[in-house]
Amino acid sequence: MKYLIPIVAACLLLLPGCSKKDVTPPVYDSLGRINQWILDSMRRYYYWGDAISAKPVSTDPDVFFKSILSVNDRFSWISNGRDILPPSNSYFTYGFHYILAQVDGYQGLVGVVTSVNTGGGADQAGFKRGSYFIAVNGEKISNGNMPVINLALRTPLSVKITPATYDNNEWKPFAEVVLFPGYALENPAQNVRTFQSNGVRTGYLYYSSFNESYDLQLLQAVNKLKLASITELILDIRYNAGGSVASSAKLAALITNKLNAAETYAIYEGNHVEGKRGRSLQEVLNTSSNTAGRKYEDLKPMQLSLNRVFILTTGGTVSAAELIVNNLKPFLQVVQIGETTRGKNEAGFLIADGRNPTQVEWTLEPTVYKLFNKNNEGNYEKGLGPQYPVTEFATLPLTEMSAPNDPLVKKALEIIYGNNIPDNYTILKTGQPSVKVRPVYRSADEAAAEKMLVK
Repeated sequence: MKYLIPIVAACLLLLPGCSKKDVTPPVYDSLGRINQWILDSMRRYYYWGDAISAKPVSTDPDVFFKSILSVNDRFSWISNGRDILPPSNSYFTYGFHYILAQVDGYQGLVGVVTSVNTGGGADQAGFKRGSYFIAVNGEKISNGNMPVINLALRTPLSVKITPATYDNNEWKPFAEVVLFPGYALENPAQNVRTFQSNGVRTGYLYYSSFNESYDLQLLQAVNKLKLASITELILDIRYNAGGSVASSAKLAALITNKLNAAETYAIYEGNHVEGKRGRSLQEVLNTSSNTAGRKYEDLKPMQLSLNRVFILTTGGTVSAAELIVNNLKPFLQVVQIGETTRGKNEAGFLIADGRNPTQVEWTLEPTVYKLFNKNNEGNYEKGLGPQYPVTEFATLPLTEMSAPNDPLVKKALEIIYGNNIPDNYTILKTGQPSVKVRPVYRSADEAAAEKMLVK
């Protein structure tokens, strides 16, 4: 399967290039052609561009790029498409998220699959949410080799994984499984269901990424809940690594009818060139490359018109996923359940050399804006904390995310229904005994933490 690295930043638009053809920039050394293009691009768009040194020392392009980044920058990256790659993790490499956890009575760490990309490498190898593994490439997982294990699971080479089961207080291995790189494009809004009790109907939507290519499917999923006459919504974005700001605007407008076309959806703060200004909902919608829902009038018939929304988050909730949590707050009550989000209150876009012929093969995605909601509330670099802290990893086995006994979903249902939690739905179990665990690593939390991956 072809290896793909999707963009997980809060992308606004795709720029063809930014070097001025009518200006001959100074050349600092023999690498000036590439590095000057990088420098021009960064000074023009970079949020911290004003702080870049007047004459930075030139070296290899990736090293040069890192040398001019602000100490406050955690997310900008550069890639040549070969050995210097954009940020990635196991989900975008092998099609699954996982945790590594300590378990009482076991000498080592146990891997637990937490999310699987439909059609990706892990899915094809038979892994599901809740699957266990105890070794990678023949190495039993431990605290000592954890960095090596994690690197192997985000580097696009085949790996051997040893699955396991928990039986009679023992972790018993199965035969090794060869896992090939593979990330498949998938409908991010395919997990939809409803709960009902005492006349109150609650919708559930697991939304895995703000991918503009699937905006029509997002609209269809929300319309399905609209037709079900829901009055409460659980929006599950616990592993959503972000994507399109325009897609987040579409979803926000579907959730509340108090956000109309002329209302400010987001405030963008850039450098001295970009400035700071608010953008209306319709202005943000206009940046979408997908015509589905690009006009506010097309969204109105599907609006849920809710007074509150329950949003499930973890440290794997990043960028545009955090944006919708923060930017819905001026318009309705947001009840956040789970764990503190990553803390990426920033937006960027790809910058490539648009000259013909292309003179620079590198691409950049620098931080360009800080993001705020209508009330100028932002500055969540340390993440957005939940009103109801809940972890899904206190005990194993894991249930399906939409199950009423999933810890995050269960908390939302308790708030909505009190003692009348819907009981006419199957409680999904794996058939394995319960075991307490202590997670020490979560791949979803690292989705946007690495600046770049070097093979």
